[in-house]
Amino acid sequence: MNRCSVCVLGLATVQLLGCASYARRDLARYPFPEAQAELREVLHQIINDCETANVAGLRNSHLNSDKFTKFGGRSYDRENFEQCTASETANVTSGQDYKYDVSDLKIDVFGEVAVMTYYGRVSREVDGEAVRYSWRQTLVFLKTADGWKIIHEHQSRKKYIE
Repeated sequence: MNRCSVCVLGLATVQLLGCASYARRDLARYPFPEAQAELREVLHQIINDCETANVAGLRNSHLNSDKFTKFGGRSYDRENFEQCTASETANVTSGQDYKYDVSDLKIDVFGEVAVMTYYGRVSREVDGEAVRYSWRQTLVFLKTADGWKIIHEHQSRKKYIE
């Protein structure tokens, strides 16, 4: 075996060991900090899209697929992609001074899938009246070629008074 062959064999071994160590990561415990940071940015963009009524941005944050589902605070029925985006469009465009706050954010990443939970609050004005509500939110994301996309939402909503 010549020196070149030994070099190539050595590099191939190092690459295989690197791949094997990634595959052995404990999906239930490894935090995937890079993905968590990406998902925080995705949530920041979703909040911005809600506050600015950027309907195209909100639509783009969801996976446009028959596999998408939502149980929302505005409807008891399971929603598909089109129903969800229509409901969210109506919600963010129906008032003004939309403010969206998040607390107790938790992001759990399992490789290409992530679960985000938090408590949300919205305040806005609709027809001259202050409207406020809070909810518990679960978002399930899938890492796609176009970035992280919401594949399932579940929201438990309630009104609150300050």
